[in-house]
Amino acid sequence: MKPSFGSLFAILSALSALTTASITPTAKTLNGTYQGRYLAEWDQDAFLGVPYAQPPVKALRYRWPQSLNTSFAEVRDASSYGYSCMQYKTNFNISEDCLNLNVIRPSGVNGSLPVLVWIFGGGLYTGSTADPQYNLSGIVRLSQDMGQPIMAVSMNYRLNMYGFLQTPQLLAEGSSNAGLLDQRLALRWIQENIAAFGGDPRRVVVWGESAGAQSIAYHLFSYDGRNDGLYRGAIMESGGPTGCQVQDLPYYSVPVENLTRTVGCWNAKDQLACLRGLSQDQLYAAAPSQVWNPLIDGDFLTGYPSQLIRQGKFNRVPLLIGANSDEGTSFSISGPNTDQDLFNGLMSWRSYALSPPTILKLLELYPNDPCREPPFYITNCSVFPSKGLEWRHGAAIGGDMVMISGRRKMCELYSTAGQSVFSYRFDTRLWNKAAVSGVQHFDNVAFSFQNITGLLGPSPQYDADMQLARAVGMAYVRFVYNLDPNPPRRAQCRGPSAVNATALPYWPQYSLKNPTNMVLNASGPFVEPDTFRREGIAFLNSYEVARELLS
Repeated sequence: MKPSFGSLFAILSALSALTTASITPTAKTLNGTYQGRYLAEWDQDAFLGVPYAQPPVKALRYRWPQSLNTSFAEVRDASSYGYSCMQYKTNFNISEDCLNLNVIRPSGVNGSLPVLVWIFGGGLYTGSTADPQYNLSGIVRLSQDMGQPIMAVSMNYRLNMYGFLQTPQLLAEGSSNAGLLDQRLALRWIQENIAAFGGDPRRVVVWGESAGAQSIAYHLFSYDGRNDGLYRGAIMESGGPTGCQVQDLPYYSVPVENLTRTVGCWNAKDQLACLRGLSQDQLYAAAPSQVWNPLIDGDFLTGYPSQLIRQGKFNRVPLLIGANSDEGTSFSISGPNTDQDLFNGLMSWRSYALSPPTILKLLELYPNDPCREPPFYITNCSVFPSKGLEWRHGAAIGGDMVMISGRRKMCELYSTAGQSVFSYRFDTRLWNKAAVSGVQHFDNVAFSFQNITGLLGPSPQYDADMQLARAVGMAYVRFVYNLDPNPPRRAQCRGPSAVNATALPYWPQYSLKNPTNMVLNASGPFVEPDTFRREGIAFLNSYEVARELLS
């Protein structure tokens, strides 16, 4: 007898349910089992919004993160992003209960894969793993295509006043720099749990951009450079110890007073208890404009990076590190028309404590020459009056001060310490940006995330950009595997791989005798000497100036 339509439908539905169940991924962590979801378009498994700490709410607000201390028997859902951390002027779904992370792996993982851990930037003020620009599936998919599969992890961490409020009470309590300790606890969670997802805790590489890379610098100098085995290498994009602005506690006295007065805690006998007693909405409504930065707390950070460098107190691991050609177009003094304007602007710029003699020396080492100032690809000596006649002059100083000097400092420090260091200069201008932008801060991110289409859409140079993006991604994957971005010698002889990438030339290790950058230009990557603006950058990297930069 033939089955009825209804019974046939029931059979097909059951088969469909079995098929779905067979590809629904699960992972059993120390605290319990999570069920993720299969990403058919990538052939990957995603575990999203997995908690790595107790919710930092009520009595735990502003405290260092606390490890999870409960287990559960049921299978919990991990198929969608968790809350993003509290921040302003974004559209993310925010909550104080935001200490979660995401794991992206190739589907059907077999064995222990190397792990790439992403720490987003945003000035320690804003950012989220849910930002589509940080879709980890792109680089994981590239690793699958290469036959060198990796898994990737991204973490949310507390930002602005929630992660970096600095008060005497917090310092005395031992709770300063909570946002950085969030990151560290996430790295600890990875060590304890990533094997449940098919990852190898012994082969973790951390990766960050801007404030994410600066965060990595803090971790490298934390606990006097102690190596706790949380990672074995680091990729740092446009961020390092120079310009980290580790402020002193007195700097925050006025902002703390403004905050506590706004929320009614100024006259409280215990201001910290009062702040912790506020509702999420009450605290959020205060909306302080202050930019909160890390603090020397005597524990996690025992000194400024410039001091710890002199004392040799830093964690020694291989680095892949770089910056963009025209960082200065994102970091320039506003509207200078004369050297005097520039001098006046530098006196208070970015809350640095630059002294007049230091500023005068910078103006000497960086004479105004629009033909040789950011954006560097514009060589016709144009000025841009709407930005100030000496805007390019300020951009030359600002870009080196905030981003490029720190990159060179780390290269020199780590190569001298016997570590493998690979340095780059990203030099591909985005086609849809104004010419005056040049190759500015953050422009490289679409390339390292394999997200050219998502950021730019179809473009006249799409093919060349996409090939460069793949070349960058392949170099990163090799670094995760081997702590070296170069392919094995035999693979180099075969030329570009089947993933259709512009082949990078051999990427030499950085050394004081042979300081070099890989120049990541879509027209053709090449290796250059890292000797540009030698005297100016050396001055910025001197101990005396680093102390004035609060780094």
